[in-house]
Amino acid sequence: MHHAIVWFLVMGSLAPWALTQRSGAASARATLRACSLLTKELVTQITPYDKQALNQAFMVPPMEDELGASGSACSYGGITMQIDPFPAANLERLVQKDWAPVPNVADAAYFHDNQGRFAELMLRSGSRLLTIQMAVPTGRTAASIQSNTVALAKALLPRLK
Repeated sequence: MHHAIVWFLVMGSLAPWALTQRSGAASARATLRACSLLTKELVTQITPYDKQALNQAFMVPPMEDELGASGSACSYGGITMQIDPFPAANLERLVQKDWAPVPNVADAAYFHDNQGRFAELMLRSGSRLLTIQMAVPTGRTAASIQSNTVALAKALLPRLK
């Protein structure tokens, strides 16, 4: 019993220190809110959808989630985008052989056809990591909308700094 009381006292005294350490690390790198970057205007400019399909996609409001200590994700208009879902240094370890390098986009970028349903782009720019999953419209292929994913990435990159 005595050991349990001591343990609770020690842990209670460390809790404020742990919180300041975690908040200090998070504040050193500000979290970018993904939905603040994935705007209706931007989606409208880069979408592979026709006007009717896009209007239907816009009926669902943006949905944002936190990812880890400083990441976020946004799903909106047929696109899911993640900012810093994992450390950028891990990018090359995570891409598989079916991810194709995409030159002239960022420090490193890779494209993937996810079963014909999503065109995916993963890229590293400095210490930031960005993923884009774009739904493939009916009658199209992931390869046919790769330019849309690249256009979105290029529009977002200046805002990631």
